[in-house]
Amino acid sequence: MTDVQSWYRQGPDAFEGLVLQRLDEIRRALRVAEPGAVPAPEGAAAEPPDVEVVAGARAIAERYVALQRSARREILALAAGPVVAVPAADNSGQREAMRAGVRYRVVYDRDALALTDSDTPPLLEHWASLGEEMRVAFGLPLKLVLVDRARALVVPLTDGADGEPRATVLRSRPLLDALGWIFDRVWDSALPVPVAIAAAVDGPLTPADRRLLTLLLNGYTDQAIGAQLGVSERTVQRRVRRLLALAGVRSRLQLGWHAARHHWL
Repeated sequence: MTDVQSWYRQGPDAFEGLVLQRLDEIRRALRVAEPGAVPAPEGAAAEPPDVEVVAGARAIAERYVALQRSARREILALAAGPVVAVPAADNSGQREAMRAGVRYRVVYDRDALALTDSDTPPLLEHWASLGEEMRVAFGLPLKLVLVDRARALVVPLTDGADGEPRATVLRSRPLLDALGWIFDRVWDSALPVPVAIAAAVDGPLTPADRRLLTLLLNGYTDQAIGAQLGVSERTVQRRVRRLLALAGVRSRLQLGWHAARHHWL
C-alpha cells in the first residue's frame, strides 16, 4: 500500500491536513521576503536569495521562461487558477525545454482547465505529442513550477493587496522538499487527462447516476445493482468508472467521501 493510499484510508481530511501542514511551513518561511527584511551586508557576495518576491505579470512571465530554460532534468508543475503571465499556447520556454530532453509532469486543476473550451483537447494533445505527462486533480492549492527540485516558482491563487499578481522564487532546501512532497502526493492521487475529459463531456450527475450511487453506498454488489437497474454487471462497472472520473478519485471508498462532501445525494 502506498503512502497516499494509507492516508486516504483515514479519509480525505487526513490527506488534506498533511498538505496544509506543508503549506503552513512554506508560508511561515516566506515571511522573510516581506518588506523590511534585513538586507545583505555591504560588500557581501551577491548570491541569489533563498526567497525572492517577483511582482507584476511581465516580470513573472520573464522569470517563468528563464526557470524553464535553466532546467536540466525535469519540471514538475501544478497548473491551478487563472493564467497570470504566460498562456499555455504561448509557452515557448516549455517547448524549448522539452525539445532539449527535459521531462515535464503537470497536474492541471479540473476547473482551471476549462474542459468545456473547444481549444483544450487540441492543446493538451499538442503538449502530449511533445512528451508532457499530464494528470488532472480537483482543488489544487497553488500554482507551482518546480525545476530539478532545486528552484521553484510559486504563484498564489489571489493577487496582492494592490491587485498586482505576485510570485515567489524559492531556493531554500526545506521549502523545496516541502513543495516536492506536495507535488508527489497530488500526482499520485490525480486522474489521467483522457479520463477527466471524458467525464467532463458526459456532464453532471443524472437521476440514474444518483440511483446507482445510492445503491453503491448502501453496500449493494455490482450484480445486485445491475438487477435493480435492469442492466448488466459490466454496464454497472462502466458507470461506476465514470463516477470515479467525475469525482476525480480512484476508489469507491473515496467516491463515497466525495459524494458526501459535495452533496451529490
